[in-house]
Amino acid sequence: MEYKELTDLELCRLASRGETKAIETLYKRHYELMLNFGLKYFNDADFIKDCIQDLFVKLICNPRLFSNVIYVRPWLLVALKNIIFDRLKTVKPHFPLDELPFSEISEEFIITAIREQMSDEEIDERQKVINAFNRLNGNQRMAVYLRYVKGLTHKELALMLNIKEQSSMNLLHRALTKLRRLLGGLSVLWF
Repeated sequence: MEYKELTDLELCRLASRGETKAIETLYKRHYELMLNFGLKYFNDADFIKDCIQDLFVKLICNPRLFSNVIYVRPWLLVALKNIIFDRLKTVKPHFPLDELPFSEISEEFIITAIREQMSDEEIDERQKVINAFNRLNGNQRMAVYLRYVKGLTHKELALMLNIKEQSSMNLLHRALTKLRRLLGGLSVLWF
């Protein structure tokens, strides 16, 4: 059986029966997404990598957790977020987790600009987009990031944020409207 060619849902069904190769395939398929997502909450790559490992150790030890999964990406991201919060409570007991913010974006776009050898004008435009993006609230930043950078569907986004699908569409609409207002005449978005 070629696991790489199976859908996430098919892999979950196999994983729920204890097939570790299916769990390994899900891990490899979604590792980068989980790492990038985790780093938006807590900027320590080793800490986030440990949290991802903890999540998959838990899943390997209890494969029945895969039984009722329908939307794999948001399910993994919510599970990772919970592990991050639980570990932060243990490591930093006085760390305020109620409103752990979804971080701002700056470095990854600037690094890309340098790598792509953009002109000063292009870098200036990109910086304006970054500044506008960083003025969105945490849920708006998360919604835009997950939808347009990581490609989650509205349904997956709604599951991630524990809201209705229409509410996720409204949240994105408000975020994009605010971005357009903040950017004025700038017509290109880098998301």
